[in-house]
Amino acid sequence: MEPGFVKADSNNLPRIDAIMLGRFFASNNDFCSSEFRNVKTSMSSRASYGDDAVSYVQLKRENKFCTVKCKICPEHKVYAKLYGCTLVVDEEDDIILSVQCQDCVASQGGCKHAIAFLMWVHRRSEEPSCTSVECYWKKSKLSQVGTTIKYMTAKELSKGNPILPANPSVFNNFLEEARKRKVEHCQLLKYQPTYSESQTWAISMHQLTYKFKERCVEDFLKKIEITASLIKKVEEETREQSKSALWFELRYGRITASRAFEVSRCKTSDGTLISLILGGKIPDTPAMKRGRVLENEVRKTVESKIKKKVSKCGLLLNSKYPMIAGSPDGIFEDGIVEIKCPISKITYKNYIKNALATEKYYAQMQLQMYLSQKKNCCFCIADPDFSQNKKVDIINIEFDPQYVENFINKLLNFWKINIYPL
Repeated sequence: MEPGFVKADSNNLPRIDAIMLGRFFASNNDFCSSEFRNVKTSMSSRASYGDDAVSYVQLKRENKFCTVKCKICPEHKVYAKLYGCTLVVDEEDDIILSVQCQDCVASQGGCKHAIAFLMWVHRRSEEPSCTSVECYWKKSKLSQVGTTIKYMTAKELSKGNPILPANPSVFNNFLEEARKRKVEHCQLLKYQPTYSESQTWAISMHQLTYKFKERCVEDFLKKIEITASLIKKVEEETREQSKSALWFELRYGRITASRAFEVSRCKTSDGTLISLILGGKIPDTPAMKRGRVLENEVRKTVESKIKKKVSKCGLLLNSKYPMIAGSPDGIFEDGIVEIKCPISKITYKNYIKNALATEKYYAQMQLQMYLSQKKNCCFCIADPDFSQNKKVDIINIEFDPQYVENFINKLLNFWKINIYPL
């Protein structure tokens, strides 16, 4: 502390009101010149900086003049030397005579530290009086960043005491309630000794690779056993498809029928297709939304045209090839249904060419027939104006076992080389 100065506190600081501030800024070109348009002033005066940066405030009164000094921490160099700021106030005439920063390079043109200190004193003037006296001769909060605790050992961490006493009853009640409600998708439950993964979730490709930590993909595939009853159970539990969490989980890491054609042509080992197979998302397009909205209505129209009951179908897996999956839009006694809802006449041509299914969707339906063990597929393409005319074109596709065998071999090789190692 300098000679003649005393520590500043909440009782002895000079009073600086809004009128005094206005007069000072209006008459001081360093802070309100046309180049700045008060941007500099407003940015520097914010409480979020000044209240944490100002420290070691001292003052001295001589006649009607009060000189207030402080140390202020640089905003972007909290470990640097503190800057000194000086404020002079005429307490008799309520005039701010000057405020200056002595140390920073911008001090000659009115720097941010001077404004921050001035506004700090103003905020202290606006605070309601309190019964206790707060001393302002102290280190700033900002300059303490990173200095209170340099490091902490594991031994010191273990000495901490909980704020509240341990109460296992709340946790036990949660476990009991989770058991009653048959909650499965909770990370906390997975660490309990009584926890067991459900059969359907256990055949997630993620769970299987975690369970069988095999470096050789051939050894991994030999250890996977998916029974017919489990395949049936998965299909039943995933009939809501995109509304089912299990549907998403079991598709992860598997080549689905809708992606199969792209996979059979893919030559890139780190592209977008790999990301999609491993859970990446694509933006929801108007065409996709239209398909979800119209699917049920189109299915009913198809039912009336083929005169057969068409049911929803969940995710279909295969015991021989656990890395492939498919979800037809419908299934009936001797076939499956695949529904497409093109949004325009132009996109309609993406599905049908010369009265035949295009190659991409032909491959999709062949794989779905293989998974469902059906010999026929109704490829149903809704008219772009289906909402008005209820028109649906239906093309019958027959199962081609030789095509599917060759096609699956391509998918299998791709999965072994590009998906399993990841």
